[in-house]
Amino acid sequence: MNEQPTKSHLRQSLKATLNAMSDEQRAQAAAALTTRITQSDLFTHACILAYASLPTELSLDPLINRAISALKTICIPAVDWDTKTMQPVQIDSLDNNLQIGRYDLRSPRIDCKPIPDDQISLALIPGLGFDPDGRRLGRGAGFYDRWIEARRHHDAPITLVGVCFDEQIVERIPTDPHDQRMDMVITPSTTYTNA
Repeated sequence: MNEQPTKSHLRQSLKATLNAMSDEQRAQAAAALTTRITQSDLFTHACILAYASLPTELSLDPLINRAISALKTICIPAVDWDTKTMQPVQIDSLDNNLQIGRYDLRSPRIDCKPIPDDQISLALIPGLGFDPDGRRLGRGAGFYDRWIEARRHHDAPITLVGVCFDEQIVERIPTDPHDQRMDMVITPSTTYTNA
């Protein structure tokens, strides 16, 4: 009987995979993902939550710039480390609205405008790994799971999209009751829809 890998084992394995990728692979993947999303119906959403990528994450910077040019409301999470919560805040420039914060994360400047959770209709969510059924493996702090759970209490519809490199798709992610599932997962080459 095959034993399922634990979250800890998967995190180690996926971090190693991400660290081994070349800058060229990352740039090509970011361009391909941007094309896939901006040419899909998802890009009709007017208010989008994205993320300012870590160096090893799939960069959404090209997509964010495209959304800003298309005059969409594009938000980045502002993290409150004390309460372990996050709040979407609007940016209109990656260069001018972000600063290096805690843990060397690119974070919105304090003067960026907060956007109510219920106005976000599309959330592009990072993770260390995803499976084809929309299960997500985060980094362990639970910020996105808590935000998604709170956002689900609003009546306004939202589409939750996990985004990652093709190499971050695994057969099955082990989950706990608090783990939130994505509506779909999009990689540079494939879209997985959670039916």
